[in-house]
Amino acid sequence: MLTLTNSLTKQLEQLDKLPGETVTMYSCGPTVYDHAHIGNLRSFIMDDLLRRTIVASGYKLNAIMNITDIDDKTIHRSMEQYPELEPRAALKKLCDHYEQLFFEDLAAVGVDTHPKTRLFSVVRATDQIPQMQSMITQIHANGLAYISDGSVYFDVAAYIAAGHRYGRLAHIDPSHAQSRIDLDEYDKAEAQDFVLWKGERDGEPSWEFELAGQQLPGRPGWHIECSAMSAALDLPFDIHTGGIDLKFPHHENEIAQTTAATGKDMARIFVHWNHLFVDGKKMSKSLKNFYTLGDIQKKDFSPLAFRLLALQSHYSGEMNFSWKTLEAAKSTLLNLYADLDRVLQPYGQAMPVRTVSPPIESIKKSFIELAGNNLATPSALVEVLRILALDGSLGDIPAHFESVIAFGLSNRTDITNAQKQLITQRVEAKIAKNFAKSDEIRDTLLAQNLEIDDTPNGPRWRRTKI
Repeated sequence: MLTLTNSLTKQLEQLDKLPGETVTMYSCGPTVYDHAHIGNLRSFIMDDLLRRTIVASGYKLNAIMNITDIDDKTIHRSMEQYPELEPRAALKKLCDHYEQLFFEDLAAVGVDTHPKTRLFSVVRATDQIPQMQSMITQIHANGLAYISDGSVYFDVAAYIAAGHRYGRLAHIDPSHAQSRIDLDEYDKAEAQDFVLWKGERDGEPSWEFELAGQQLPGRPGWHIECSAMSAALDLPFDIHTGGIDLKFPHHENEIAQTTAATGKDMARIFVHWNHLFVDGKKMSKSLKNFYTLGDIQKKDFSPLAFRLLALQSHYSGEMNFSWKTLEAAKSTLLNLYADLDRVLQPYGQAMPVRTVSPPIESIKKSFIELAGNNLATPSALVEVLRILALDGSLGDIPAHFESVIAFGLSNRTDITNAQKQLITQRVEAKIAKNFAKSDEIRDTLLAQNLEIDDTPNGPRWRRTKI
């Protein structure tokens, strides 16, 4: 059974589903106005891990990830970059570009993004404007929103007066003095009336909207987007995920909007991925410690090494990134690949074979139980490394691990015939005591990212690059 820490209760809770039943899951996706940074990517790796663990645990899965392609950030950036275009055309051009880059990053860190095989569907905010308007209309009809200066605001005081609990996710006291806020994002951890629909502004994209007999051209506020898009799942759906920075106000306001419109809870379990720090400090461009996946790749690190690093820390704790820890993750991944590559050899004598094969089914069950226990990936990875280091046949265990951790374990390919011939020629040169020739061949192979180890059982190759 799958257990997760529920932010609503601050308790470890068991998913109230039986294997074979469908788990419904909504994940807050990216705001596509710039490159995703590694803190964002850590969250999306954890989303991927949870989806994979759900499926590996025997459940069916109906998962949605949204794309925020309209909010303050996307609008302002599109106006800056494409002032010559009509506002909605500028917004689409900007967001399409960064959405494509985002999916390229996802694929690089082991997330299956192919529309036919991925474990989630994608919903874009700009495709759901009518659904948002319908939800706003219902909230207003229920007396929990009001119109002011051409915009529509959620009435937190009326929501509380109606018997609903505002602040239960973020565990804040909603009794503070109320004020109204137009920004999509804000830092104050207190109850505020927030915008559901922003009135039309010069140079911004706009949609027609009629509410209570008034024409209110404009565009949706950020919070209403996820409430409308997640409503495609039966309410309450099972799991809502996102970075911890989204807990308040974004997820809190999502809950309020959904309940105000439908009278139902939004989700049973909220799971939040904790912060990523760089060398113990918050990521910031001013501190020059703000990194994207491209920055990692420029330093010759594989994106999968970053995935491994992300899974080596538990989601409930803060992750500390450094180049030193990434180097260690790279070495671990190379060693893991070397363990798998042994089956593609030998040269000379065969490697020793275990007289007793590992208990494959027991290993599979143990691994899934570890992963399903609140996504205990640090412990699960220790099990992976231990098992793959064993000699002998492992059957389909690597593929079983791969279905959850996605490190490329099932994609190991043999070296080329030309490289095999070079290894054989090096053996012959060493036998003939032609050490100069042997060293020359060794250097040639090293330039091809193959390192040769001379063992009592013959030469063994290992890759030096992921």
